Amino acid sequence: MDLAKTMFRSLWQSNIWIACNALALHVLIAECLGLTLDWSTSFVVFGGTCFVYNALRYRVRNDKDTSAHPMVAWQVRHEGLSQALMLLGLGTAAIGAIRLPLSVLLVLFVAFGLVGIYMRFLRVVGWLKTIIVGVVWSIVLMAPFQLAWSLDDVLLSTVIALFIIGLTLPFEIHDQAFDRMAHPAMKTVVHRLGIRNTIWLSIGCFVVVGLLSTYLGLVSGVIIAIVCIGFVVRCHEKTPEFYYYFLLDGMMATWLMIEWALPY
Repeated sequence: MDLAKTMFRSLWQSNIWIACNALALHVLIAECLGLTLDWSTSFVVFGGTCFVYNALRYRVRNDKDTSAHPMVAWQVRHEGLSQALMLLGLGTAAIGAIRLPLSVLLVLFVAFGLVGIYMRFLRVVGWLKTIIVGVVWSIVLMAPFQLAWSLDDVLLSTVIALFIIGLTLPFEIHDQAFDRMAHPAMKTVVHRLGIRNTIWLSIGCFVVVGLLSTYLGLVSGVIIAIVCIGFVVRCHEKTPEFYYYFLLDGMMATWLMIEWALPY
């Protein structure tokens, strides 16, 4: 039983789970746009997510305060496996990127550049992290499709960004004690607004997701917004780790399954 629990936790602690969910959201966008998914873009999304999330946590594994976080502690305990996953993710993304046009690669580099600028110069602006996460996810998931960027495309991109922001905000609640210890100067959303208002802000994101989905005729978007609100209202500082890293992150794959299940 202990081995099963350890393997289950490793699913999200190794960042494989969030990479799978990023791929699911990428597939969903293709479904919404009526496009045929190319394996190269799937490689970039899955491999890139696996590499970036492992790399961000691996780089702080030797920091005394930061290494106390369970997601970073896994990197410490399984350093060799973490390195292997980073190499596998980077290699997978590189194989897919070879087939992408230069214009798409430049857009992706801009997205990763935003992450780098934040990490290097704007780390103390904690609330900015949540916005950057949503924007970068939206860019990475949609840029490979080489869209003409009609109004509907822009609105779908906004839906994805708000969906990710809405999912990210509860993690601020889960990590608030850790953030206060590891980054005393950083004021995250929950430090500024408190738990209750952070939850309301997340709910507000999903309400807008539902409204924009209604305009776009995206029934699955309305349904997943309601489902996410039901999960978010139960979040608090002592909510178990799996609730955040497995169930909340799993809302991306859940959205895809809802889209596939609908009879249209």
